[in-house]
Amino acid sequence: MTERKYRFEAPRNSRQHLEALYEELSFSEREYNNSRPTETLKDHVAELLHEARVAKRQRKDEKEAEERDKSWAVSALAVLAAILMFVGMSRQGSWLDDYLFVIRLWAIGFAAVFVGVSIERSSFFTRLWAYGFTKLTASIAVSALVVFSTGKASSLINGVFPVDASALPFTRAIVAGLLAFEYAYPLLLVVAVFAAIHALVLFGWVKLKLSGEGKYNEPPIQSVAFLLLSAVVLMSYAKWVNRDFSNEAWPAKIYRLAHSLDFDVKYECTNIPKGFSVVFLGPDHAHVLLDQNNPQSEDIESFVDAGASEQTDIPQRFRVLLCEAETRLPDGEKGTGMSGISPADDAAQ
Repeated sequence: MTERKYRFEAPRNSRQHLEALYEELSFSEREYNNSRPTETLKDHVAELLHEARVAKRQRKDEKEAEERDKSWAVSALAVLAAILMFVGMSRQGSWLDDYLFVIRLWAIGFAAVFVGVSIERSSFFTRLWAYGFTKLTASIAVSALVVFSTGKASSLINGVFPVDASALPFTRAIVAGLLAFEYAYPLLLVVAVFAAIHALVLFGWVKLKLSGEGKYNEPPIQSVAFLLLSAVVLMSYAKWVNRDFSNEAWPAKIYRLAHSLDFDVKYECTNIPKGFSVVFLGPDHAHVLLDQNNPQSEDIESFVDAGASEQTDIPQRFRVLLCEAETRLPDGEKGTGMSGISPADDAAQ
């Protein structure tokens, strides 16, 4: 059948209608005349199938490209963490020696991100996170963790300074954040479980490699990276919780942190000589918490390291005094008296 019988002729009876329908479904003039084809239903169906296959292939290629980009980004993160950790652990007598602790912190941070992203990309986590109840439970847990950490931070601050913790907002925020990471230790159990799974994968690859019975398509580099970096995260966390941020180390850290963030050495209280550190109390700033010391953390290492914190002397008693600020009389003369105006408010006037 090389020509369409019913192209210009209309069918007249039932038999011809069936023949025309068969011709429409089976005949394709494109096969015989590519210069000026007359498209039939078969041609339209074939075109739709072609477009569907092309779209499917494009979606597959885009998904594979996206997965490759994600894998490349995660692998680059692992390499960067390994390089920074190697540099941070070695002393070469150069200017980098002053920044080794910061480099190690960045390495631990990148390692933690790599471990977290690797767990999040796993099929187990992906399927669980698809359910709304999982997200609701996680939201409640995070909210409870934030509230509990803030309350615990206030309690620790009250153990050092005899004032409400709200008078030291920046210190409370930092301490609450650090406590939140400390109390999130159940997540490390998840990291340990995934590390054990990756260890089994690596063990299976080595076993097959030695026996020669079979082989993987490629070495489990992802498993090796996860094992090494998860070990870095777990050991660093254990050191921070048990030593650097232990219950005994917290008071000294809070004392130093408060002097760095909330205490002020610039004040306009006429009854307090210069050279002290103060925190203004109350909404009217009429009282101040006075401390004659002004300890400062030279760098982040001196704050984190428990050895430096142990050398901090915390006063056993603090004084809360009225702040007598200099006031201006209506006629322009100056006078001195008790005022609830803080130095900032006085300068504003």
